[in-house]
Amino acid sequence: MSIESYLRPRYIRRKRLASSQFELTRQELNRLCRIADISQACPQFLDFALEYHSLTVTGLERIPRTGKPIIYACNHTGTPLIAKGCWISETVLLVNHALHHYRKRTPKPLMGLHYYENDRVFAQHKDIFHPLGCVPITLNNGIQLLDLGEDVLIYPEGEDSLPPYQTLPFFWGFAKIAWTAEALIVPVAVIGPHESRLRIDVHNGPIVFAPPVNNPNRVPYHIAFLPALDVRQFVPSLTDITSLSQFSERVRHSIQVTLNSLSLNRPMVEEARNLQHRYGHSTGRTAFRPAPIDSLQESTK
Repeated sequence: MSIESYLRPRYIRRKRLASSQFELTRQELNRLCRIADISQACPQFLDFALEYHSLTVTGLERIPRTGKPIIYACNHTGTPLIAKGCWISETVLLVNHALHHYRKRTPKPLMGLHYYENDRVFAQHKDIFHPLGCVPITLNNGIQLLDLGEDVLIYPEGEDSLPPYQTLPFFWGFAKIAWTAEALIVPVAVIGPHESRLRIDVHNGPIVFAPPVNNPNRVPYHIAFLPALDVRQFVPSLTDITSLSQFSERVRHSIQVTLNSLSLNRPMVEEARNLQHRYGHSTGRTAFRPAPIDSLQESTK
């Protein structure tokens, strides 16, 4: 069967959006937190991952119990699933359900603004976004959630890792949020989704999945929680751009080293990378423009 027969358009890389129109008040964030109910967000998914993908979760003992809120900074596999009739990143479900199951505490995912810019698009996603507690990704929304005592899940790459399990440079926003809210950062490495649904990112085109999204390869999944970091120990002030860049790279590097280690003896990893090299483009973030320094999407580049 040809590669073309697997075409599955998922998203179009979009222009940057001004975050101001997506800022929520404390009352609005409180309401979203109250209606969040992870038991209504595809609850069978974790059982499927444990059985079908032999999911392993390590490093839970590293997650601090200090009372400080936590930002979970995760690599971005980007593989989608259909949950409650809409597309949602598999990793969002995977990490949230795992933390709820093992820790009885669920972070609030900060989601891309393109989900919220169009009322029709958001209406298609709210049935899964509301149970998960999803919130538009802005600096103030993240800070306010942490001030409310909520944990947060974020993907500092901004878009999917490319090639598979090769993390892109991290945006600084997650570090700025943690610094301002005095929160801890727990890096998270997730491996498995890139192999279960072999994907090819075609430059300025649709994303190809082989096999199709609804027929994943039976490969083992692993979530690794890494030692927590306090950004204030590395960044003296938010005006210290060099320290912000170095800290973001420290977090990215810790995730990348873990992914490299977990990738050993996994032949489908090389297969996924070969497919991307042969049929897709080799670099990410090609369509983005420079952002202002106070933007959540300011890059380490």
